[in-house]
Amino acid sequence: MKLTTQEIKRKNPINRNNFFLSPETVNFQIAIGMEYVNKILNQTVVLYQVDREKTKVSDIYNEANYKDLVFKTPVEINVMYKLDKSELKTYDSQVMKGYYVKVGQLYFNVFEKELEENGCDINRGDYIGLQVTPDHMEYFIVADDGRVNYDNAHTLYGTVPYFRSVTCTVVTDITETANL
Repeated sequence: MKLTTQEIKRKNPINRNNFFLSPETVNFQIAIGMEYVNKILNQTVVLYQVDREKTKVSDIYNEANYKDLVFKTPVEINVMYKLDKSELKTYDSQVMKGYYVKVGQLYFNVFEKELEENGCDINRGDYIGLQVTPDHMEYFIVADDGRVNYDNAHTLYGTVPYFRSVTCTVVTDITETANL
């Protein structure tokens, strides 16, 4: 997401904060943030991007059965994630029988430049893998892909949107992850 001087000269220029934020300054600050996430935090997730062109969808509802999903090549991306506390659930709350533990929701922030460099994008319905131990990966489905990222929290001083906040829900049916 490197900004050039020509990108700044647009039909409707954004003139706010130009005194302190040249394209070089923006690129430098994004590089510092990416270095922190990639080298210091070193948190990654695996993106299983649904190939929307090859996946068979219903003519009526424009939805796909999980068995018909076709995925692009998985990509490991650097993120800053937070996994909510797991919850103890029961199938019958009256007699408290059939306990199970449900993994909490996954939230992560990812730089737009990280997605650009890896040649991928995150969309609602894509799958995310979180390697919990060397032998176990938890799977999540993207519920909010964070595309609307031009609010003050996701921009550099209200000018350039540079990262996205993604919300994922846990995959509860293990058969949904059979073809990942």
